Amino acid sequence: MSINRESAYLYLCSKELTKMNKKLHELSKDAQYHRQKHALAADERTRYKHSKKHHHATEELQQLLKKHDAMLSRIKHHLVNYNNALRKELKQ
Repeated sequence: MSINRESAYLYLCSKELTKMNKKLHELSKDAQYHRQKHALAADERTRYKHSKKHHHATEELQQLLKKHDAMLSRIKHHLVNYNNALRKELKQ
């Protein structure tokens, strides 16, 4: 790919990565909230409710972390391609 395409691809990936980071932050905050509510719950019904919500949030968090890692590896790959294209263009 040319240097323009690589830079555009890196830009789009970084935008998507920032969206994922925001979502990760929200999910971790939500999971911590429900963990705290679970610990402070007085009766079994609310304890179970918050336990279930915490479990759901952590599962979603783990799935998003896998996507996050895949996106990071994709960015690293295209960063290498961008550097090679930049080196080629500077030689000319």
